[in-house]
Amino acid sequence: MGKALVLTPPWFAPFLVFLAQWRGKVWYKELFNRSQDGLATALAALAWQFFQQNPVYLGPWNVSAGVGIATASLAFFAVNTTLVTTAIHLANKVTWREAWRRNFSWLALSYLLLSPIALLLARAYETPLLGNWGGWTVLFFLIPLYYSRFYWDEKVRLEAAFDATLETLMHALEAKDPQTRLHSERVAEIARDLARKVKNGDEAYAQAVYRAARLHDIGKIGIPEFVLLKPGPLSPAEREAIEKHPEFGAEMLKPGAKVAFEPLVYNIILYHHERWDGRGYPKRLAGHEIPEEARIVGLADAYEAMTAGRPYRKAKSPEEALREVQEMSGIQFDPRLVEAFIELWQEDPLWRDREAYLKAKAGKEGSVSRFILPPLSSPWASPSPSESGQGTSEE
Repeated sequence: MGKALVLTPPWFAPFLVFLAQWRGKVWYKELFNRSQDGLATALAALAWQFFQQNPVYLGPWNVSAGVGIATASLAFFAVNTTLVTTAIHLANKVTWREAWRRNFSWLALSYLLLSPIALLLARAYETPLLGNWGGWTVLFFLIPLYYSRFYWDEKVRLEAAFDATLETLMHALEAKDPQTRLHSERVAEIARDLARKVKNGDEAYAQAVYRAARLHDIGKIGIPEFVLLKPGPLSPAEREAIEKHPEFGAEMLKPGAKVAFEPLVYNIILYHHERWDGRGYPKRLAGHEIPEEARIVGLADAYEAMTAGRPYRKAKSPEEALREVQEMSGIQFDPRLVEAFIELWQEDPLWRDREAYLKAKAGKEGSVSRFILPPLSSPWASPSPSESGQGTSEE
């Protein structure tokens, strides 16, 4: 498309975009997608033509081509993302800023780097640098780009394998403890928002924390069912068994350390029950000795557990749980994270109220119950959901 934009009249590239990409989906969505793509391409073409007709000089050098390429790239990106973000904002009733951040903030840098390259290649084809054919120049530059794309595709496949592995492991744990899936999903969403806030909007970090938080309790697969599903408070021996689950989880994922799971995943699984005052488990770490991502998930885990309730303990209201988080600031939780969590909570996110969260999940998925399998029978005890009854972060 960059070649068409540079080498053809301004009307041709938008016309080609509008006609060539119909995919037979819902007609009005396709019409919107093709129209906004065509409009963005038209404005990019006009920006390019403007600087070809009005040359820009930097001293003795004519920099019209470079300025035209940069302006065309910016125009296309700005128009395309603005229109799509506005459509998402109106359709999903989320703030415009949030819709842009979730869908395009991560794309901006790569797009603004790659789009000028595509236009430069089109320009190189028009003005050969090697031989008498511009194709040699294009081929010369495409070789490193091909290998970059190859490694990018490998990264995408690796992330897909990670997600598939995550789902498999979560289903395995869900078969033992029916409550774990929804617990882990809500913990992960709380942790993602908190990570994003304390890292000033770093979406890559927030997503990494989200993925890892989905696995934070995976070590419970190694806990006997009569302990995991006990309907009342745990004995000292049973508590000791429960407190092994972070180490079980880290050990389970150890074979994937060099292939799929980065250190952040292990930090969250192994240390999410550590406490700021050093009285957590399994390593008795304190303060900043605890990795930040584990502190984030630990707070999210505690809030979810407090508002979930158990057969032997009434669930706390969101307000009661927030007060307990505040009271445990500097004791169980990192004070800086508590401040950020309070600010998030006051914004009234969906995860704040567990009942509202479950209703939303039920509406989105068709039925929350489709994720919950019948508990496995145990020769030692009648299966029913349980957690240890001491502290706020045991889940």
